Amino acid sequence: MSDVGQPQRRRGAALEQALVDAAWAELQRAGYDGFTIDAVAKSAGTSRAVVYRRWPNRAALVLTLVQEHFGSIADEVPDTGDLRDDVLEKLRGAIARIEAVGVDVMTGLLSELDDVPDALMSAAPDVFRRIIERARERGEIGPGPIPESVVTVPIVMARYAMMATREPPSEERLRAIVDELFMPLVRYYAGTAAD
Repeated sequence: MSDVGQPQRRRGAALEQALVDAAWAELQRAGYDGFTIDAVAKSAGTSRAVVYRRWPNRAALVLTLVQEHFGSIADEVPDTGDLRDDVLEKLRGAIARIEAVGVDVMTGLLSELDDVPDALMSAAPDVFRRIIERARERGEIGPGPIPESVVTVPIVMARYAMMATREPPSEERLRAIVDELFMPLVRYYAGTAAD
């Protein structure tokens, strides 16, 4: 018998790429609300179990798609020379990424973040920690420890604003988050460089 016309079993990188391609096409077709692992598996010509071996849930798979197509939030750490401007620049970049991905996809994903492994979500706090450390090195803020809850204020509040309105936060909202919440809290905990 000939093997002509028999489907080839894909493995490794070829299988993973087929899954990612099928998932991206499904996300574009159905949006986040209609996105299912079943549809991805069917489109890729494989089983749900194969998909679940790589991603524990749809949120983790969609996060992979977003990172593959638009990069990770950790890919760029602004360095304008000013803490406030760095944080605003990072938030603007995140909002641009959200608009490129689609607000419906991001709000759907954000609503399921508790299902995403912690390792996948640690990038945002790491970026804001690096921004704060650069400000410390420049002498903008003092050496006091800044709680994790303060470090994550910009991204958590931007996320909240988007979830509440189903729209990306406006520039005015971003400035309010930074100027009225984040900067006062950072100064309170870190102190000044002269302290």
